[in-house]
Amino acid sequence: MISVVIPMYNSKDTIFDSIDSIINQSRYDLIREIIVVDDGSTDGSSQFVSEHYAENKKIKVIRKKNGGVSSARNAGVQSALSEWIAFLDSDDIWLEEKIRVQWEAVTAHPEIMFIGSNRNKENIHWGRKYDDNRKIYSIDLTHLLIKNWPSPSSVLIKKELLNITGLYDESMQYAEEGDLWNRIAILNELYYIADIYIITGSQKISFGESGLSANLKKMYQGNIRNIKLLKEKNKISFKLYIFLRIFYGIKQIRRIVITKWITKFRKKK
Repeated sequence: MISVVIPMYNSKDTIFDSIDSIINQSRYDLIREIIVVDDGSTDGSSQFVSEHYAENKKIKVIRKKNGGVSSARNAGVQSALSEWIAFLDSDDIWLEEKIRVQWEAVTAHPEIMFIGSNRNKENIHWGRKYDDNRKIYSIDLTHLLIKNWPSPSSVLIKKELLNITGLYDESMQYAEEGDLWNRIAILNELYYIADIYIITGSQKISFGESGLSANLKKMYQGNIRNIKLLKEKNKISFKLYIFLRIFYGIKQIRRIVITKWITKFRKKK
């Protein structure tokens, strides 16, 4: 069975669609509980969820002081009752076959403890082909450091693996999922299905437009922090560390250029 964790902060306008995308899953029977963690919202989000879904016994709302998305996800994981955890952000939605396809994948491959999917209009085939029939790819730590993938809202992960590697680092506000994914990849390969099963951020690009990822400078600094930690713990070589510093620098310049171009284009429209 699966516990779904949704961190929520002032998400009254989007949380309805997120929760409904879970309820509309073709294998909704696999969902044991939907844990909505209200991270100190001031827009009445908690009351909205409690009232709108009053008759749905799978949905429970946890209220806490504002501490950021990492602390909200951790609170949800810690209260979860299931063997498997699925994350979903409060402005993202799942397509209806998401859980079914992932469940069939982990049932066919019991060694898989972490599996995500593609999102939006992206057509990513990154890493090593693992199961052609199910379009499953595996990602090791090096793959992950070149491309931080997959998106948290696509991930189905064993709670046992989270307990072993540790939860989100609540001191981090940026690139926190990269830090957790790195720690997981050190012990266990990550997997994803190369089909689209989620829509994130209303299909905006994954950086520079909304949310925490809009702060490109802070995201870059968070990614640099992550690889410094790996180098200090001898999890990557000095040679790879230098390569990544250069690579992240080039990537940062590219993102700045793309973001400015998109902003200028939309102003003209």
